[in-house]
Amino acid sequence: MIQFYKLIILLVFTVLTSCASITESKNQSMSVNTGEVTGAQCTLSNSKGQYFVTSPGSVMVRNACDPLTITCTKKGYVPANPSAGTVQDKAKGMAWGNVIFGGIIGIAVDRSTGAGCSYPQQNLFYPLKKASE
Repeated sequence: MIQFYKLIILLVFTVLTSCASITESKNQSMSVNTGEVTGAQCTLSNSKGQYFVTSPGSVMVRNACDPLTITCTKKGYVPANPSAGTVQDKAKGMAWGNVIFGGIIGIAVDRSTGAGCSYPQQNLFYPLKKASE
């Protein structure tokens, strides 16, 4: 019976040590603006999925611990700054609590769920310009 209680306690600590997974949201709103061009179809994507929005507009994305890529298209237009198409993820503060309390298991849970990371740049500027003829 004592072994059973030890197992339950170990299980509770394992679940509770993934700090960011418990306390932080796994989603965030991202706004996309394509400059003077409106009505562009934009796709935001990461390892958790693809998200679609018409510019200017906002969309809810699932956080992931990898870059978020942005592409916007509209007939007759090309990207003015293609390098604007990537937003690097950043570790959230609560995820660092796992270094002390959660250890490897907590860090792995936070990274795999995306709760341990977010995208610090929430207003995305992806300018389009007229395609040269």
